[in-house]
Amino acid sequence: MPMTDEQFDKYLNYCYDELETKQGVLFQNYGIGSFEEYWYSQEDSILQFKSDGEVKLEFNVIFIGSWSSNSNTWMWSWGNKSMTDNARSQSASLKELQQVTGFDIFANPFFECDEEMAHELTAFAVEHLNAKGMYISPDGKSHLFMAVMSPNLS
Repeated sequence: MPMTDEQFDKYLNYCYDELETKQGVLFQNYGIGSFEEYWYSQEDSILQFKSDGEVKLEFNVIFIGSWSSNSNTWMWSWGNKSMTDNARSQSASLKELQQVTGFDIFANPFFECDEEMAHELTAFAVEHLNAKGMYISPDGKSHLFMAVMSPNLS
């Protein structure tokens, strides 16, 4: 049974609140945002934070999607041919949000989307994946949204 608009908005608010809390923990416990540089690998599904050229922190990630500020569009990672097979298959479970909500936006690989909506989609994805939070990689004209999963402790 699809959600009503009211139920959808309630779920969105819940996901947003959860994401805000998770982001606070990521910044407080791991110091994300305090590193000189970051690097990620689609093939290995990892996100690294570096200082002085050394990896200081590494997380497993699932690539959610990308938002283009040029065209104001969103593309889910599972539908993005320029992503690796690994990244696409890992994000495929996000299509389940269509069944959860009844909203086709979760099954449509590419559509018009503003920045606020990109964050909303990410909040739903982080909740659905039970992720620890999100990271946004600004790649020039597009922003790659990632669900931050477990830290890799060395």
